[in-house]
Amino acid sequence: MSLYFVSIIQAFLPLAVFAALIFSLLEPTSRKREQLGSLWVAALLIVAGYLIYGLAASIGIEPRVRTLLRLLSVSALLVSGLLLLMPSAKGANKRPDKSTDTGPTLLVRLGIRYVIAMLALQGAFDVRVLLADQSFTATSVLNTELFLNSAAVVVASALMIFLPIVIAHIGSRSRRLVFMVLCVSILAFAIIWLCEALLGAMQMGLLGVTSARVSVVAKVTNYAQFKSYLLLALLFILSVGFLLSGTKRPQTSTATTKADLTRADCRKYRAARLNALRWLAGSLALIVFSFVSLIYQDLYASRPPTLSAAADAVPDEQGEIHIAIDAVKDGNLHRYAYIAEDGHRVRFFLINRYDEQHVKIGVVYDACMICGDAGYIQKGNDVICVACNVRIFIPSIGKAGGCNPIPLQHREDQGDIVIAASELEHGARYFSEVVAIEVIDPVTKEKLINLEAPYQYDFKGKTFFFGSKESYETFREAPESYAASLKAQVRPAQGRVTL
Repeated sequence: MSLYFVSIIQAFLPLAVFAALIFSLLEPTSRKREQLGSLWVAALLIVAGYLIYGLAASIGIEPRVRTLLRLLSVSALLVSGLLLLMPSAKGANKRPDKSTDTGPTLLVRLGIRYVIAMLALQGAFDVRVLLADQSFTATSVLNTELFLNSAAVVVASALMIFLPIVIAHIGSRSRRLVFMVLCVSILAFAIIWLCEALLGAMQMGLLGVTSARVSVVAKVTNYAQFKSYLLLALLFILSVGFLLSGTKRPQTSTATTKADLTRADCRKYRAARLNALRWLAGSLALIVFSFVSLIYQDLYASRPPTLSAAADAVPDEQGEIHIAIDAVKDGNLHRYAYIAEDGHRVRFFLINRYDEQHVKIGVVYDACMICGDAGYIQKGNDVICVACNVRIFIPSIGKAGGCNPIPLQHREDQGDIVIAASELEHGARYFSEVVAIEVIDPVTKEKLINLEAPYQYDFKGKTFFFGSKESYETFREAPESYAASLKAQVRPAQGRVTL
């Protein structure tokens, strides 16, 4: 799922929903004219929103502009609520003559334009904020990424245009339900946007930072991520209300049952019912499609990539790890993990840098000097750094520099890759994950769990663990003698702990 698609939906869904609820209050004839006029207003303000973001970002006032837009959008929510209370909201855009084109009817028309304008302006600004770190295409030539992002923009824009039109028709049958849905939407979004404006004001120093304000903002922000789902749920309720309202059966002055109706009346009834079902199906399809897109992005597409399982690397009696070249020459990333004497889990991987006819195995730590131990994953023919999403040229794996994984010293011997455990011990400093293992106090020879030892001491690149302060102090006085007499005894304990 393209991030452009999801970002457009998240930013413009409030505009689509509030426009739909307002349009549903108008008569069908005036609704079409108002939709067309509001579409032009929204289009112009969307372009303005992009330009405002570019200007604000270039001169460093983006937080101020975002805070101002949140306040303006809250005022637009209040205007949309007032429109419901004005008696001329119904049929607001019927063609009046010049003598009557003043008063509430004109206010309703201007109010609708203001709501559409402010939400469109904020939507365009938010889209640009959400996509600030995204490039539309990585190259200047036609490529798959360009086509996918272009299609995402077109489809998402079409969805946000047709959704208010369909929902406006659905809501026109039950104005009481529209009123309830609009009230809930206004309340929820007013709270969210006011808290975002409050946060912006505190960040800019316009308001003092207090525990009460921070607490309120934190709680509201925690639930604000579900605001799009709330709108879709309200639209679903509106669609269910449309279904339950049904299509009234036609009646004549003497007919009270279907048998008494004329054939023309029955055909009209069936046509009206079929038309209603089509509108209902259209609204449900748009709602479900939007929901599935958002939930897919939140639960799957936005998750960070996970590393494949690492096979245990256990040294032999000579302190060496042997891996058959034939087992790793298939071009796939083969990950291994070695448990160092201090409990650090040292990951490394092997990959054939060319093909099975030209075998050249790259042997590297699953970490780099720039991004740390986030690791690498393989997607197709690319090896990608999880931390920064940089694609690594596979033939360069094994060479130092840039975001390339750190080279690991090794040798080839009779069809095997041979790695000394001592080299992996030196590589423990590149990794932060520590597992629970059994270690020995070098002074008292007491068996300990490394994660539970109260004292530890680093000496010549090796970590020693102690069960008491006395043994710790004794070791510090003469570390050479105790370190030389201690033989490493590494045995994984039950369970694993990540620090």
